[in-house]
Order: sequence, then C-alpha cells, then structure tokens
Amino acid sequence: MRNAFVAIHGHFYQPPRENPWLDEIEREESASPFHDWNERITFECYRPNAYARIVDGRGRILDLFNNYSSLSFNVGPTLLSWLEQKEPRVYRKIIEADRESLKRLGHGNAIAQVYDHLIMPLANERDQETEVVWGIKFFEKHFKRRPEAMWLPETAVNSSVLRVLFRHGMRYLILSPFQALRTRSFTGGKWTDVSQGKIDTTQPYRCFLRDRSGKKSYSEYIDLFFYDGAISKEVAFGDLLKDGERFCLRLAQAYQPSKREPQLIHLSTDGETFGHHKVFGEMALAYALSRGIARQGLTLTNYGAFLEKSPPVWEVEIDEGPKGEGSSWSCCHGVGRWKEDCGCSTGGRPGWNQRWRAPLREALNLLRDDLAELYEEEGRKLFPDPWRARDGYIDLIMDRSPERIERFFEEYGHRDLDPKDWVRGIKLLEMQRHGLRMFTSCGWFFADLAGLETQLILQHAARAIDLATEFTDRPLEKRFLDLLSQGRSNVPGMGDGRQIYERLVKPRQVSLAQIVNHHAFASLSDGERRTRKIFSFHLETNREERWEKGETTLLLGQVTLRADRIPEPKSFLFLLISSNKSFGNTWVFEEGTGPDFDRLRQKGREALERGEGGPQWLFQSFPDHQAFTIGHVIKERSDEVFRPLIEKRVGDPSGIYEKIYRQAKPVLEVLTKEGIPIPYGIRLAAEFTLNQRLQQEILRLREDLRSGIGRGEVDRILKEANQSGCSLNQETPSNLLSQLLYEKMASLKKIGPSDLQDQEAMIEEILGLLSASSRWGFKLDLLMAQDLMGEILNETLRHLEESLWGFAAPMPIPSNLIPLAEALNFDTEKISKAAGLKR
Repeated sequence: MRNAFVAIHGHFYQPPRENPWLDEIEREESASPFHDWNERITFECYRPNAYARIVDGRGRILDLFNNYSSLSFNVGPTLLSWLEQKEPRVYRKIIEADRESLKRLGHGNAIAQVYDHLIMPLANERDQETEVVWGIKFFEKHFKRRPEAMWLPETAVNSSVLRVLFRHGMRYLILSPFQALRTRSFTGGKWTDVSQGKIDTTQPYRCFLRDRSGKKSYSEYIDLFFYDGAISKEVAFGDLLKDGERFCLRLAQAYQPSKREPQLIHLSTDGETFGHHKVFGEMALAYALSRGIARQGLTLTNYGAFLEKSPPVWEVEIDEGPKGEGSSWSCCHGVGRWKEDCGCSTGGRPGWNQRWRAPLREALNLLRDDLAELYEEEGRKLFPDPWRARDGYIDLIMDRSPERIERFFEEYGHRDLDPKDWVRGIKLLEMQRHGLRMFTSCGWFFADLAGLETQLILQHAARAIDLATEFTDRPLEKRFLDLLSQGRSNVPGMGDGRQIYERLVKPRQVSLAQIVNHHAFASLSDGERRTRKIFSFHLETNREERWEKGETTLLLGQVTLRADRIPEPKSFLFLLISSNKSFGNTWVFEEGTGPDFDRLRQKGREALERGEGGPQWLFQSFPDHQAFTIGHVIKERSDEVFRPLIEKRVGDPSGIYEKIYRQAKPVLEVLTKEGIPIPYGIRLAAEFTLNQRLQQEILRLREDLRSGIGRGEVDRILKEANQSGCSLNQETPSNLLSQLLYEKMASLKKIGPSDLQDQEAMIEEILGLLSASSRWGFKLDLLMAQDLMGEILNETLRHLEESLWGFAAPMPIPSNLIPLAEALNFDTEKISKAAGLKR
C-alpha cells in the first residue's frame, strides 16, 4: 500500500480547575484517591502515553514508547501549563515529541488550540480574535515554532471562525465528516452532496472563504481534513483499543484499492481515550504507532506532512448549522448544546432537561458586554487601543516578571504611566481574562446547572465581577443574576441559577483579609516567619508581637501581601486572640482603614487583661472590623494549620499510645499465642504505635538507605507486629518506598556515564531496596521507576551502538545494570546483546 498513510489525532485537554482567587486547584473529591482530576488523568493517560509499555507474552517490558512522537496532537493551554509546573517529565516528553516529528517529517505533530476552550462560533469576533492570537503565542512559547493549524474546541466552526484563522496564517483544520456540506473538483462541474457524513475522508479539501456579503475569494482559503467518523467512533466508544493488532487491521481495511492517488486514513478523538476512558488504550496505541501500522503496509504521518505531499484537488463547503451559527463534532444540532435544550447531554437522569443552558448563555453574554463596555471606558485611560492591549496580554499571562510588565506597558500603554497605572491596567486585563474563561465549553456540556464544570465557569464570572467592582458601582452582578436565575437545576433542592451561584460559587471567593487570617492562625503554631507563600500570594511579615497570659495568646502583626498575577502590594494589620476555650478570633484591617499598630497593640493588651470578655469587647471597639475565626482558614491548606494547633492543645497522641502499648506488650504476646481476641483499645494503641514506628523508620531510609536496611529495624517492627497479632497499614509504607525508589532512580539517571563506580553503587542501593521491600511484603508501584529505567536503557543502548560504529568513545556499562532492569520487569535481550558485542 505505497499510497496509504495514517494519521491519528488526539485532543488532550482539561478545563481550568484553579480557584480563580487562589490560582490553585483545590481538592476535587470525585477524583479520589487523587487530589484532583488533573492528577488522576495524568496518572491514567498523560504520563502513560509518554512512557507507553510494549510488552511480550509474559508481560515483560520490551520497550517504552513515547506515543506523542507519532501521534498528531494538541494540548490545551490550561493543561500544558499545569503539566509544565506539576509534571515536568511528561511536559518535556510532549515537547520532545514535537521536535522529533518535525525533524523526521518536516512538520511537527503538535498543533495549536484556541486558548480558552470556548465555542468559537458563539463568540463575538473580537473574542475570536483574542482567542486565536493567544493560542498561537502560547504555542510559539512552548514549541518554539509557529503552528500550522489550530484545534477548534468541539471542532465548532462557521465562516467567521474560518476568516479569523486564515487571517492568522492557519493552513488547515481537522473537522468531523458530518460538518461537510458539498464538494466539487477544482476543474469545475457539479457540486456533490456529502452531508450526513458521506464525504470521502481519505483526502484533504480546500475551503475558499467568503466575505460578509457572501462573496467567495479564491485567494483566501483553509484546507480541511474530515476524519474517518466510523473508526473514530469505534475507538472512542467501542472496544477497538482492546487489541492493538485488531486496531491496525481496522485501519488497513479503510484503504480503497481502486483509488490511485495517496490516501490518508485518519481518526480523531479525545486524547484521554488512550488510558483514561479506555484502560490500557495507550498500550494498544503504542503497538500500532511503533510497529503494527507499518506491518499492515501503511505509512504513519501527520497532517502537515501529508498536505505538503498531496495538496487538495477538491473544493468543499462546510455545514454552518442552523442560522449559520456553526456546526460541531458532538452536537447534531449545530452548536445547540452550548446555548439551548437541544437534546444532547451527558450524565443526565430520566426526566432531566437542559433548559438552563439558554439563561446561562444569555447571562454570560450580558456580563461579557457589560465588562467590555467598562473595559473600553477605563482602558482608554491607559491604552491607546485597549483591544490590541488585550491581544498582547498573553505575553504577561505567560511571564509576570517585572521586566516583562514594564515592556508590556511601554508597547501597549500611554506614555508616562506609573506602576500604579500598571496595576490598574493589569486588573482590567485580568477582568477580561476571566471574562473569556467563563465561556469554557464544559459549562454547558454536561447535564445540570449545578454540575462541577458549570460551577467552574461561574467562578470565573464571579471573579470578573469582583475585579470590575474596583472600577464601577454599576450593578453588574445583579443584572447577571437576574438572567441566571431563569435557569433551574434538575437536582432537587438546588434551586435556580442565583441560588446555585450564592450557595456553591460565592463561598469559593477568597479575600486578601482571609489570606491574612490564614497566616495568623498558621503563625500561632509555627512562630514568626519572615515570608510565607500561601497559594499564589507572597506574604512578608514587617512586625509581629506575641503575648501570653495563662491559657490565652495574643498575636499582633503587620504584613504586606502581594499576588502573583497582580503586582500590587497591600499592607494589613491583624490581631489574633486565642484561648484554651477557643482557637481564636482574628481582626484584620487593611492599613490606613482602621487603627494603627500601636493603637491595636493597646487594645489587644487591654483585651488580654479582660480575659474571656476580651473578644467581645474588641468587637465593640472596632465596629468596622473584618473578623474571622479558625473556620475561615482556607480549606485546601487547613490541615497544615489545624494539626499543629490541635497537637499543641492536646499533645501528641503518639506518646500516650506508646505507653499503653509498652505496658500491654507482654500480655498481647500471650493472648496472641493462645488465640485469645485482643481488647479493641489495646489493639488500637498497639497498631497505632507500630504503624508510627514503621512509617518513621521508612522515612529514615532516605538518610542512608544501605545502613537503614542493614540496621534491621523495619524487620524487627514487622516481627513485633506479627507476634502481637497486629495488622499494619500497607498503603502508606508502600507509597513511601515507591517514592524512595523513584528518587533513587532519578539520582541514577543524573549520574554521568563516566562515573561507573557511582552508578554501580547507586544500582546496588536500588536493588537492595527492591529486595528488602519484597522481603517486608510491601508491593511497590514500579511505574515511574520503570519510566526512568526505560530512558536509562535507551541512552545506554544508543551509546553502545554509537561506540560500536566509532561515533563515540567506548565506555563500559555498570555490571549490575542488566540485573536492575530485570528486577524492574524489563526484557533485556537487546541490551545484553549490545553489551556482549562491546565486550
């Protein structure tokens, strides 16, 4: 099949999950046992696709394959930014994959994505422009090249979207076959109806653009690929990924022998299909990409490379949906899914409706227009062209350094603006950023107004309103909620949009005073700290004083707070009174709006002398205060505050349990030997004590692994637990040992190939850890260690081959490298042969 080519596109994306006030993702219980869905899907999909296992019949690893290197893909900016910060190894594999494909094919596998995942045909042209500009600049920063194409969220498209993409140099798009309307040859002739998915998907098409009057321009066009709908559906919703060989055979069956011109057999699906939606789907994909497709006589490529070799010879017109509002890949009603109760939904129950979609869209459109009006009014005081400044704001989104901020205002601002003007400008631009993000498509995709994804977009609306209130007293929130309240949840008791907003969205709002309160309670237990990072806020302590009288503590402080996104330092005073009957009350004042430091000290000392009546007296002394309790500590970081405070009050329970266990130990051994049940309280003390000892001893292994294992303390604890009839926790020790294994493997990878002795010593430690863990009965998670082992083996094999051919100086490999690989379940035949040739 010399003319048969294959391209598989994965759309990798996660919505912005960060709390808009904290710029950090808070715990998402539905993602348990992971902290949030980004973490969970990284574990299930994004990392496995970077290190996809190719195994033999016994399950031993033959190779680790980077699927991204052979997969056409886009990664949404919200996800790629998160990966860069939280999962840098996965991020680097994605970037390397594009670089490798660019070198191999002349065109990179990565394409850009509209910056925020909004439905482009439903956005106004100004927002379409910004979204495309931001998407291109984001891509350029990370992939160090200009994109050839851009993924459209939900593949939603119409003529206005095509025009803005053409204006910014996008060469091609990937669409659903159901978005094509009719085709004809460049040589002319009649149009052929290809609606309802009847288009031949094996070739590209050229879509000539029309101006607003409907006139076609043959000098303005974008080339379109329509993916194979049947195969894509079988991958996403069928069981095609259960067998890599079957997957490849299905691709080969799509080849049309009667056609002489090159054919592109291609599919498109959510990237999360490979491993998250379809467990082990990344392994079937790895087999296909690395060998299976070639064995079927097909050539793997990407869209840019195929387009260069086989440009379109057919013209196409797209289906623009009802009233020209656009079409998409996941709604058979055009783009109705994101604006009305069209009948498409996910996750609903019998009898549910989506009539809430229209009020949600209308309310957000109203808020968008109100924000735009305010932005223009205030923005013109700072920028000659506010909308050009918004397009350029992506530079600051990606780099908040003081130098970049200054350059931004030099380029986009009026002359002679000072840093206070910069802050006002950034606040206005942040207001616009959240105003775009509140249209993220996920907010309409699922079944209910009270759903998690809808709550997320409403949080961005609330944050935009919050920023707007610094510039106007117009009732933006009231106007917004009056419309939003016309939508109702399907969940009994949730009520309408206003109630959902007030009950589920507003409580997520965090003020600067709350950050100060969080710091105050944290300072009760960990003492004065000059600086503290709380989420995206940097807090600097200028002055702090502490007094104690009996069981009462008074803490007084003056702090300066700076947010990462908005470089505006704000100073606060706080006074916290904590007693043995109450964790405390905090009074927080923005400096200049209440008493000064000395006055607050005086009132605090007087309250301290008054004893239990002090807090109430302070309430009366400062009627305009902002008062907080420990209940206002930010939930996401509450444990780091609560635990030390509780232990300070009641003491560390470990000592109490240890004493009970020590006294009861001889009795426990007798009872266990005689098979007599152990009383619950004594068992609890014993298991708590032994679990604590075990956890501490495993943590000590980090200090000196070899000596720690040789000390035999873990063995003694396990023996003691067995003799006492105690059940020990398996999960925590296994997780700690797995993390230690990963850290040791990372250290091994960093050791240079010339340091043979150090390599062998580190490998010996790792083998010792694996052996000891097995002896102790703890099952380690080897996945991340195997990822690194695969990289080490590939680097070693490459060096052996280069030295064999004289391209590199000979260098011996560690004598225990192959045993380590075998211990981590790798098939070592290939590297053993290469090492044997060298010897």
